Amino acid sequence: MALIVQKFGGTSVGTLDRISRVADIIATTQRAGHDVVVVVSAMSGETDRLIQMANQLSKNPHAREFDALVSTGECVSAALLTIALREKNIAACSLTGKQAQIFTSDAHRRAHITHIAIDTMKGLLAEKTIPVITGFQGVNAMGDVTTLERGGSDTSAVAIAAALKANECQIFTDVAGVYTSDPRIISDARLLDRITYTEMLALASLGAKVLHRQAVEFAKKHHIPVRVLSSFDAGTGTLISGQDAIKKPWVSGVAFDRRQAKLSIMGIPKENNGLDHLLTAIKNANFDIDMTVENHSSSQDAIDFIFTVHLDDYQKAVSFSETIAKDISARQIIVDDQIAKLSLVGLGMKSHAGVASKIFHALGSENIPIYLITSSEAKISTIIDEKHLEMGAQLLHDAFELSVSHITN
Repeated sequence: MALIVQKFGGTSVGTLDRISRVADIIATTQRAGHDVVVVVSAMSGETDRLIQMANQLSKNPHAREFDALVSTGECVSAALLTIALREKNIAACSLTGKQAQIFTSDAHRRAHITHIAIDTMKGLLAEKTIPVITGFQGVNAMGDVTTLERGGSDTSAVAIAAALKANECQIFTDVAGVYTSDPRIISDARLLDRITYTEMLALASLGAKVLHRQAVEFAKKHHIPVRVLSSFDAGTGTLISGQDAIKKPWVSGVAFDRRQAKLSIMGIPKENNGLDHLLTAIKNANFDIDMTVENHSSSQDAIDFIFTVHLDDYQKAVSFSETIAKDISARQIIVDDQIAKLSLVGLGMKSHAGVASKIFHALGSENIPIYLITSSEAKISTIIDEKHLEMGAQLLHDAFELSVSHITN
């Protein structure tokens, strides 16, 4: 008998019929002899609806009340699922983050889980009662409800699994598991049987929406096996763990992110330490920079500095660039919000010779220009024009033989 934490996302609990189906999945797991703890998201679209209402009343909703509002979506899901379970003669009890004793930092809207007291959950399990816990939320030291980052229900589930020392954390979504690329874009994308934490972290950080990045970080830190499954189709899904498959391609997948922008601060004079001043200012900026590159300018006495940001930070980055360009007497700034990040993910990227040249060759075969390229042990990322993204993703997927046909032939 195992202890399993099962988390169901917004699409999985999006309607009453789907909630009833989820109850069947949970019942099947329990009848197989396992102890089950359940974590739920809000019904699909509900969190957005609550946020829109808050924003209609205020341009800057009070943080405490904002969390009090948006956390109710998960409360509805948990209560409805518990009702459905009880209707099937399965003992269950819904718990808010506060009732489940999920303690967080004080920061509203972006809280971090600090610790979890497991007494309440353990007590219910001892009574053969399934705890159905609201994801995405907790309670701070003042007793106020807090919410995590969007997508935080994944993190809630993994954190609960770690606290309970569960055998596995199962994340149920609307896809069958983790694919070599987005199957909605790459029709021959292949479902992965297993993937390492490191590879999944790279995919999550590069725009893959299957699993929240913080959840993967938590799972890696606490050595919690995570399995991504579909709540709509039977299957074994994808196992994410520290152990790699015995035989597998060294490239795991192709990831991409359309929500990127590129800013170029051109003609930074080498005299007066203009670049040093820029780099110091960037460290103190109120936005996150992703990729960077320094090039010699057309003038031998100047340097060009190019960087990318997420579109959410685009306006902040533009304002920053305009101000700093004047301070350091840069010649001009060039901005471009019609770009995308296209990445190759796999273990040992730097140790495999010729990967970058193969990427250049694949994209170059269709005259797709690469503006930036960076690499690490688990990924190589490029910046290309957004209009070329889907073609570029397919070219890399084919070049590195990631499709089903290449594996089976």
